[in-house]
Amino acid sequence: MSPKHRASRWPLLAAVPLLGLTACTGAQPSTGSGGDASSGASLSVGITTPTAKGDIGTLRWDLPAGEPGSLDYTRAGDYSSNVIVANLCDTLVRMRADLSYAPGLATSWRSPDPTTLVYKIRSGVKFWDGSALTAADVAYSLNRNVDEKVASNNFPNFVNVTAIKATGPLEVTVKFKQPDELFNKEMAATSGVVAKADFIKEKGAAYGKGANGVMCTGPFKLSGWKANTSITLVRNASYWDKAFRARAAKVDVSFVTDTTNLTLGLKSGQLDGAFGVPAAAIPALTGATTGAIHQGSGLGSYQLAPNDTPAGRDEHIRLALSKMIDRKALATVVFRNSASPLYTFVPSSGWDTEAKQTFQAAYDKLDKPAPGGDADAAKQELAKSPLKGSTVTIGVQAGDATEVTTVTLIQEQARKIGLKVQIKQMQPLQFSTAFYDPKERAGIDFMLTKGFLSVADPLDYLALGPVPDGQFNWIGWNDAKTADLIAKARQTTDAAKRAEYIVRAQARYEAAAWSVPLLSINEVTYLNKRVTGAPLTTAAIFQPSLAVIGSAK
Repeated sequence: MSPKHRASRWPLLAAVPLLGLTACTGAQPSTGSGGDASSGASLSVGITTPTAKGDIGTLRWDLPAGEPGSLDYTRAGDYSSNVIVANLCDTLVRMRADLSYAPGLATSWRSPDPTTLVYKIRSGVKFWDGSALTAADVAYSLNRNVDEKVASNNFPNFVNVTAIKATGPLEVTVKFKQPDELFNKEMAATSGVVAKADFIKEKGAAYGKGANGVMCTGPFKLSGWKANTSITLVRNASYWDKAFRARAAKVDVSFVTDTTNLTLGLKSGQLDGAFGVPAAAIPALTGATTGAIHQGSGLGSYQLAPNDTPAGRDEHIRLALSKMIDRKALATVVFRNSASPLYTFVPSSGWDTEAKQTFQAAYDKLDKPAPGGDADAAKQELAKSPLKGSTVTIGVQAGDATEVTTVTLIQEQARKIGLKVQIKQMQPLQFSTAFYDPKERAGIDFMLTKGFLSVADPLDYLALGPVPDGQFNWIGWNDAKTADLIAKARQTTDAAKRAEYIVRAQARYEAAAWSVPLLSINEVTYLNKRVTGAPLTTAAIFQPSLAVIGSAK
């Protein structure tokens, strides 16, 4: 899971029956919007745009979520950082556009016993400086995620790891204290990034910062980084994977976060495109003569995440908010049908395809208000709170018209049940930092968060959420039974049995409104008509998505 500012054929892959990734089939994407199955939303979603027909000189791309805080993969907990890192640095496992999996820097993997995973590393791969990729680089890169001094954002995916060692020139062995079905899937996202070990050691604390801050094997090299302005990527002419050879000789990446300015840039053709386009821009961009809006199946959602304040910790206030919010209006009016009402922490797009019936049945049994909200029930819940007369502050990113409109609508709905809501608009960098620095959340009771699963597995989210050591469990919510069920699920490779554990945990944390889920969202992408090839799903965040964008003619 990441907060906002936190989507060919391979016949040689071996299956991994014990550690959670069936190599030849993988997870399949949701065909719907990922929200409430009865919401009535009818959306046309795709997986990719047509394959590029040729190369281009320069691709002009925007990051609507703002400037990356760092390009160190252990710090890439935000949307923008993930996109750039994925185009510079390869992962052990490759995420396909349909959210299934394929070989990456690892050509195969095997599990000789339930607590061992052995990777065979691809030969002939070189870093940008011409040096060869070795198993030692892989082991060092992965081990940084378990180093307490590094304090990696990816640590929850390594919580069961006891050792990572290079056991041959092109072999890496991972040992676990107990079976972990999630780990291998996470190797297709930021947790599986590999960089040059000696370069990281040389850079020290400066790794991931500035124009010469990383050394990787990806399809683009980092050429420049002008703070507050742009990042420049240039083609790696020696890239090993022909399927992801960079179509653009250069990519100029901008950080236009203001919705109005972003819309003008896209409509005028000054920008060729962007992933994560705010829903507020959809009306103005629909029918544009320079390009088109595309929607893809996403693993993302919007939630009100409670902070460690009296109001955030108050279960009655959380439940009152959940009951009174008009999710249908948010989905149709604010998000222009690019979203659906959501009533669980994990959106349905993150359900395991082999157990969807189990997840759907459990979802249907949840005590959910009507999509339009239930003001009477919310008033009754609020009356139980000792803080019912206080003001609740919601933090939101400034400049994002969609998100500001969302919290404004929530503010109006709250007034009808007697709850005062104050909105605090935060600059993009402060907003991003607030997810990891509690000082930046001071005085805020709830954060409007746009989150996304890294892989299509509920445990990717749950490991960060309603468990005692959850990275985003800011209120310290602690239910021993829930934690035990989630832990058992992670040790269970059988999808049906794993789903049973998960839905039992879900019933407990949703009853307490651990978070306030709002919407399941599609990925919204804009492409200028001169270019094509972009993936449209959440894979766009974790695969070299900019590399495959090229000429449409």
